[in-house]
Amino acid sequence: MNIKNPKLLWQLTCEGSWPSAVAFVGSGQRVVAANQEGDIYLWDLPAEPGKFEAEKNSERKAPNHDPARKFIGHTNGVSRLRSTRDGKLLVSASLDHSVRIWDPAAAPSGTAEVILDGDQRRSKAKRDKKLEEQILKAPGIKVETVTAKHALAGHTDWVMALGMSGDEQRLISGDARSGVIVWDLPAAKEVARWTGLPWNWIRAAALSQDGKTALVSEQCDKHDDFDIPAAALRIHDATTGDVKFDILKINLSKYDTKATSYGSAQVWRKFVSAGLIAVDITPDGKFAVAGQGGENDTGKFHVIDMETGKVLREIGGHRYGVTDARFSADGKYLLSTGRDTTLRITNLEDGKEVGALGSPRGGQFKDWFSALAISPDEQTVAVADIAGLIQVWSLNS
Repeated sequence: MNIKNPKLLWQLTCEGSWPSAVAFVGSGQRVVAANQEGDIYLWDLPAEPGKFEAEKNSERKAPNHDPARKFIGHTNGVSRLRSTRDGKLLVSASLDHSVRIWDPAAAPSGTAEVILDGDQRRSKAKRDKKLEEQILKAPGIKVETVTAKHALAGHTDWVMALGMSGDEQRLISGDARSGVIVWDLPAAKEVARWTGLPWNWIRAAALSQDGKTALVSEQCDKHDDFDIPAAALRIHDATTGDVKFDILKINLSKYDTKATSYGSAQVWRKFVSAGLIAVDITPDGKFAVAGQGGENDTGKFHVIDMETGKVLREIGGHRYGVTDARFSADGKYLLSTGRDTTLRITNLEDGKEVGALGSPRGGQFKDWFSALAISPDEQTVAVADIAGLIQVWSLNS
């Protein structure tokens, strides 16, 4: 990954429900993003953005481009997206309890008209009451629609976690009833499943390069001080579900998975914070990270030795919390997004930040970047911005 003079290329309008996930399919010119209503859109971007001049006092700093396709089928929000490097398969996890596999190049099932600039329309209509109806009822964008190649059933609650092995043969997904399922991606079939601690949500999951090892984070989203289930961060054998290393037990001497008191929760709460909601494993399988998400002040990443389960150090940080994390192909860099509306690039070995894209907008309730994606050639990155944008940068301009 070569990081030199990053440049904002595109700000793709995706207003309405919050953009929640993003991916590249095959190249840096094909971007897919999803939102909390279950809509998934694909943009085919030109090789170079057209000439663009930012308007005075405008938050738009780069050009927009209309999407070409809409993937239809989910009936609730999309939590995560993953894609194969050749762009032939796209995978989505959803709060509708399903995981879906899509062929981005499939023949269209039909067409639809979509409105992705609803917020801008309402703002313009407020300023010009005479044209309010004309502005609000203007035609939308015509897109092709695509249906899923496979809908994977097996979860019984929100699917919040999704990961793909480096060899692209296995998927892992986790739900809000502590269920974890490993799937054979080419066959679209379940190959293993297990259950985490009672009452926990599976917050994040990742697979090793060969798909044989899984890192799973779980925690109950509970907001009082009574009967608090223990959070967990574990390394599993992905073929059986057996626990290889219980990371909290190894690193916190008083940690007890069966204890549910307020006092017992204090043992792990500083480590977990509001939830370890972003995890990834280096391509060589030696190290992993788990990032503190939710509403917190630190948003640190724990660096974990995958061969012992020991935490080696803390690196990085997103004020107000982490939202997503991915390693570069060589495992040297950690790319992460957070509630501070930045994408940060951190050297894994020494913890030094080597790049930061975006800028804070004034606080944890002022929007955040909810997800990130890295193009197959690692020349381009994208983030899902809950302000209603998909932001795309070149890393080497």
